[in-house]
Amino acid sequence: MHAPKAAQDAKLTLRRGTRSFDPAMGIRLSVQARETRPGVEPGAAVPYEFDQSRIRIGRAPSSDVVLPHRSVSTLHATIEQRGGRYVLVDHGTTNGSRVNGQKLVPERPKPLRDGDRIDLGAFVLAWKEGVAVTDAPGAERTAALARRLLRGLLGDTAPSVARFVVANGPQQGDALALPTPPATLRIGRASDCDLVLQDADASRVHLEVTVDLEGAVVRDLGSKNGLVVNARSLPERRLLDRDELLVGSTVLVFEDPNAGVLHATEDGEDEVLPESSYAEVEPPAPSAPADDPEAPTGAADPVGPAPAPTAPSTKEAGLGRAELFVFGLAALVIAASVAGLVWLTQGG
Repeated sequence: MHAPKAAQDAKLTLRRGTRSFDPAMGIRLSVQARETRPGVEPGAAVPYEFDQSRIRIGRAPSSDVVLPHRSVSTLHATIEQRGGRYVLVDHGTTNGSRVNGQKLVPERPKPLRDGDRIDLGAFVLAWKEGVAVTDAPGAERTAALARRLLRGLLGDTAPSVARFVVANGPQQGDALALPTPPATLRIGRASDCDLVLQDADASRVHLEVTVDLEGAVVRDLGSKNGLVVNARSLPERRLLDRDELLVGSTVLVFEDPNAGVLHATEDGEDEVLPESSYAEVEPPAPSAPADDPEAPTGAADPVGPAPAPTAPSTKEAGLGRAELFVFGLAALVIAASVAGLVWLTQGG
């Protein structure tokens, strides 16, 4: 009896040239901001990991990978599985999409191979397949990763750091700025907390805030009144700009000034980048033969017309003339031998 189709599909391993490709494994896109103006160094690569068959990339906040710069179109490109492999499709964007330096034809799928470099506007993406995905980004983490990319673009010109501001009570206006990551902060009544609250309804050590490259995560530490964020009781949350935390009777507002800059990139016209801003890239060694028999239908590389056949080299042409000369000389010798034989026979 045959196993269910879903089980068969889960075990299926497709052959791509000499390399096995397991569709059950995920992919990683390591995203880095390219240097777009003097004095701003690109930030460290930001990893996105997915185990889904379709990934939307663009400037819109609804994208799976949000690239916060107007050189990226609202929906710039899509990566999806076709015929057992991933392809990249550019959606007729202002600045186009490039794979290993080659500009794609809009709406024509480009098959991706492990190690490919993808240029989308002000960003460079490194493509990696066969990744074991443990934490695919949700909406909150995607927004946090976008803010991290934005800081990489802005460098020293980025707005001031995020902070907590007390919104009510005797401490109204007090603030606690987030330090450089990695760091941990504590909020509560205890005198050794980073933000000491004069609030009898708050626990001695009420909250812990973990500061990382993507922003801040707040966790309840078993307090008597718990953690309430935007009127919802939660054990923890990755904070977004303007989140309101109720700690006992004290309201803390989380302010992230980078979020305003991020929102500003979502609207407006696309920014045109000069072709000179794209660095020359040596494409990586292919991970499968160019004549891969399992390339999906309709996913041909957007290349130009086939090059005209090249003329044979001088060496090759010389070899052909030498062979003709040898054959002609041999024919003359044979003819002379036959003529001599006939003459001898007739003379005899």
